[in-house]
Amino acid sequence: MTKTVELPPLPDRFESLILRVLTAQSTLTEYQLMQQLFAEGLVEFAPDLDPLKMFRAHFLLFHLLYRLQDQWWRDGHGYLSIHTLDIHLQQRSLSDVDVEKALGGLGQAMVEEDLVKAYYLDYSAFLTTQQEDVLALLDDFWQRMTDEMSGAGIPGTSGPIIQQGERQAAQKTMGLEGQSLSQQKVKRQFRVLCQQHHPDKGGDAVIFRRIYDAKTLLLRSLK
Repeated sequence: MTKTVELPPLPDRFESLILRVLTAQSTLTEYQLMQQLFAEGLVEFAPDLDPLKMFRAHFLLFHLLYRLQDQWWRDGHGYLSIHTLDIHLQQRSLSDVDVEKALGGLGQAMVEEDLVKAYYLDYSAFLTTQQEDVLALLDDFWQRMTDEMSGAGIPGTSGPIIQQGERQAAQKTMGLEGQSLSQQKVKRQFRVLCQQHHPDKGGDAVIFRRIYDAKTLLLRSLK
């Protein structure tokens, strides 16, 4: 028999704050919304570089937003569109296509969106995901993101011999100049830099790409 997972209550003022913010601003990124919620005293969304805490803040926000999505549509507030780069409230004056989407229309894009929604509404994922799971998810995410940015894939572990000057330049880019290295240290520093330079958080995509390339070179040099 499957044990029912008890859902957390909405934090005090969460719904009213979200509605106020999205009514005042046409669109927000996830990071901007979390900043505003934290500034209003919702400590659940405090910024943190710890990967597990970061994951839990992200998951909790999306879990609560998806719970509001259906409720707000029924209540007449509109359709709550949820994406890391674009969270906004579409008013009820929607086109037929938008209405179909909001009510669960067919199509591959809608199927994928429903799968994402189902994932975040499953609160057991919040309760059971551990540090090692988050690190694996992050590594996969950054790999796919930089693949898309380059349009050509990431260099493999084989290739020309890495010159000392290249290694030193990569260490400087990573903020690890003059330090002894290990794969764990490089990966940990990469995650820290991602929080500073991730485009979702206002970072520069070009700088982020340099950081990723430096991380890739250093890891290759340590094999």
